[in-house]
Amino acid sequence: MPTLPPDVVARLTAALDPVDADLAARHPGGTRARQPVHTCYLPADQMVPDVVPAWGARARALLAAYGADPATLAAATGGDPRPQVAAAVHAHTRRVLAAEPIQDLRVDLEDGYGLRPDDAEDADAVRAATALRAASAAGVLPARYGLRPKSLDPLVRDRGLRSLDLFLTALVGDDSPPPGLVLTLPKVSDPRQLRVFADVLGELERRLGLDPVGLEVQVETPAAVLALPELVRTGLGLGPGRLVGLHVGTYDYSAALGITAAHQASDHPAVEFATTMMQLAAAGTGLDVADGSSNLLPVDGDERPGASGDDVRRAWHRHAELVRRAWHRGLYQGWDLHPGQLVSRHAAVAGCLLAGLGGALSRLADYAAARQSGAVADEPATGRALAGHILRALDAGLLDDPRLAAAGLDRTTVIRLGGRQQPNAASSSSSP
Repeated sequence: MPTLPPDVVARLTAALDPVDADLAARHPGGTRARQPVHTCYLPADQMVPDVVPAWGARARALLAAYGADPATLAAATGGDPRPQVAAAVHAHTRRVLAAEPIQDLRVDLEDGYGLRPDDAEDADAVRAATALRAASAAGVLPARYGLRPKSLDPLVRDRGLRSLDLFLTALVGDDSPPPGLVLTLPKVSDPRQLRVFADVLGELERRLGLDPVGLEVQVETPAAVLALPELVRTGLGLGPGRLVGLHVGTYDYSAALGITAAHQASDHPAVEFATTMMQLAAAGTGLDVADGSSNLLPVDGDERPGASGDDVRRAWHRHAELVRRAWHRGLYQGWDLHPGQLVSRHAAVAGCLLAGLGGALSRLADYAAARQSGAVADEPATGRALAGHILRALDAGLLDDPRLAAAGLDRTTVIRLGGRQQPNAASSSSSP
């Protein structure tokens, strides 16, 4: 018999009740159905209904020109040169560039767009929203899409909020926006900015009859990094599904620290410190954390006189290197700025997922069987990590149900062990 009776234990631990509630609120856990491998940024004036197939076509042309076979692509991207792996990566890249070249598209009215006359930005905000609706009607809108307006900095605050209003009003149209809408708030330095933006958005939602829209915070100032715990706490306090992710702003953040342009990159130690802090703040919350971009673009002579295939391959190699580095660090999403980066992105992602996939399948099958028998070998956290690898391979189309079954697994088991929300637990159609 225990020495302490239950009522004594209950009395002594009652002080932990508010601690339990606080931890549950700050770390709700769970992950949404699918995290895109990238967000593609496009200046608002370049948004047209067929932009996704156009980017895919341009990427396929670059692949045909400079990575036509598995060995050539592996060499250009620094991937695994073994024939079986290189062939699988090449086939995956070709398939994705044809079927789903862009998984997440962000129309940009901030740095990628710049400062323009008010009437021009008004028109571009409305035109971009109209083009997104047309893309949806044509069946070529990515699963996730949205807008990055200007920040809440006093100099551009009114301009940014006006464009947000115009964009959402046009996007809603006579019914509702296409599913998958997300907004990205740049240059957040204080949690109160996030709260005020959410208040403005909430008023727009009420007047337009919108379901709650997901928000991403762009972490690109030193103040934002220092305030990350409170930023996340504030975001989670805005309600379920409001804050959905944290994205690092590689170049603004690097510049703010005085890092010279030649050394600004997402694998710079200072930027990696920021993304590690983002991961710490987001751990257990279900928030996505995204790496930044590479400004070395795979441009050939068709776009820039004097450029060559060597320039494309150099850019691919560097971009793929950054993607692999990010995946090694647990950052499964980044930014792409050019159609050619779709080649190196999808090739690098496939390489990361194929590496160790067979071992992950057998270990997870053993883990699932051991849990049922009571003889657990791997820790639950390891089982969740193995399931996460397999789920991402399923998302990418690198794995199917027959191969799962051959390994002694099924999709429902993998989803449960990976801690992912079941499909019927997804958020509303306006949320990602």
